Amino acid sequence: MNPLHYPVTDRSRIRLFAGRGSNEKAAIHEVIDSALYGVVSYVVDGQPFATPTMVWREGDHLYWHGSAGSRMLKHLAAGADVCINFTHLDGFVLSRLASAHTLNYRSVMVYGATEPVDSLEDRMEQLQRFLASRFPGRWEEIKQPSLHELKSILMVRMRIQEGSLKRRAGPPADGLPIFGGEALYGQACWAGEIPLGVVAYPGRPAARLKEEVTTPAYVETFAGHMGLRTPGEQVGPPPPARVKVLEAQMAAKEVRRIRMQAMAPEQLPAMEAGTHARVSVVLRDGTRDFRPYTVVEVDSQRRWFAIAVLKEAEGRGGSVYLHDRVQPGDELEIEAFPNEFPIVPSTRSAILVAGGIGVTPIVAIARELKARGIGFAVHYTARGEATAAYRGELAAMGGEAYRFYDTAREGSSRMPLQEVLGAPVAGRHVYVCGPASLVDAVVEAALAQGYPPECVHHELFKAPPPKSTDRPVKVDLTRSGTRLEVAPGTSILDAVLAAGVYVPHSCKRGECGECAVKVAAGSVSHRDRFLTPEQRGGGLACICVSWSDGDAITLNL
Repeated sequence: MNPLHYPVTDRSRIRLFAGRGSNEKAAIHEVIDSALYGVVSYVVDGQPFATPTMVWREGDHLYWHGSAGSRMLKHLAAGADVCINFTHLDGFVLSRLASAHTLNYRSVMVYGATEPVDSLEDRMEQLQRFLASRFPGRWEEIKQPSLHELKSILMVRMRIQEGSLKRRAGPPADGLPIFGGEALYGQACWAGEIPLGVVAYPGRPAARLKEEVTTPAYVETFAGHMGLRTPGEQVGPPPPARVKVLEAQMAAKEVRRIRMQAMAPEQLPAMEAGTHARVSVVLRDGTRDFRPYTVVEVDSQRRWFAIAVLKEAEGRGGSVYLHDRVQPGDELEIEAFPNEFPIVPSTRSAILVAGGIGVTPIVAIARELKARGIGFAVHYTARGEATAAYRGELAAMGGEAYRFYDTAREGSSRMPLQEVLGAPVAGRHVYVCGPASLVDAVVEAALAQGYPPECVHHELFKAPPPKSTDRPVKVDLTRSGTRLEVAPGTSILDAVLAAGVYVPHSCKRGECGECAVKVAAGSVSHRDRFLTPEQRGGGLACICVSWSDGDAITLNL
């Protein structure tokens, strides 16, 4: 038996969307401890009852108490099988399909048999523990119960024999095959999330408090202590910011620079070099979506920022929309993205390598390094000078340390990576962005030159394509009992998500590590840029890009 997990039988096994479930003790305890109450379910004379009750935990035991006249407590004190549910509601989810509306939630169900807490000392200790879990320090202030008062209550406890946690988070799953797939996006109606949260208001004092009594810290900090909201606090992610397009001009062939001004709020979120902004676009099929673009430059007062967009005629239409339809004066929405390509604080000098539209974060990093007085060299490769955005600015900033490699020229030589990188120097970092072939070559060359892995940084704009040798793979998910067959061109992550099994994820390019899962069986072709050799050797794989070397793979999902 695993001491970190509760056992699972038919009554506690999660069947539908099993990938959202867990029987890990730590995860279950976190939901219980942050809940304000639990619903205790039991049967009396063949009649089921469900009673909301304040419940607290000590180890694997749950406790609750009340009046000695309580029918529930009288029944449970004699011993009974009980199920207790604890649920946090995080949002209402509106789908384009009537039957697919749902909730975002975290819910725990635990099972066990009750027994009385007869010892008055134990009752006293548990009352103190209950108050300490909610209001630290209050026990010393209140009138503590006498033996007579302790005898006038009933207290029961239940050892958790089985338990399971299920959670749902995120937007509606309208794109999943079971809900109609891509066709459902053609439904002309609003879909999304309405975030929910429990709000704790400032403490309201009772009448006739002693003159010297002030509001205690455990009242002022109750919301934070219990993970609740306070009035006016944002629930869920912040809403998109409104921006107005100030200007749009071509920065190079097929590359359009778009400068946008903040409207509501009037100041943009903080954006560092390398940050992405998710910009609202309209795709070819007429649906709205957000696409991430590097913030190439930002006003020091955070009133405007600029992106540079490569027009991809074969894409889904987001870049075409920003090229052909967006004009100065138009209003858009943006969402700030975490910075996945930051300048590392230990950087004392840098080698910057850009390929094609990969120049956008590189020019932003170059500006910031210049402002900090940190020396750098720039090596920029593109198919023709006309396609190379920001070439002049990089040349001006880099001076003699700037090199441009025109791959469209007949007889042009490849970037001499050994010469470009040179020998490692303390404090020198390498930053590379561009197509996968360039990124791979620079990373491999830097490591071969002796650069420590923590000094080599990279970013892709797209996930690497499948290899010509990739074959369909059978994917078994041990915890959910699901078997999938995934064809090359669809990532294992997307196939698992489409099956209703939730996996944390972010970049889908193999760079953030959020989708790393344990491989229980099968050989893996690792294609991520996040996991260390030790982590790969320990059985982890980033399933957004990795594939199987064989015909089957088993994941701990």
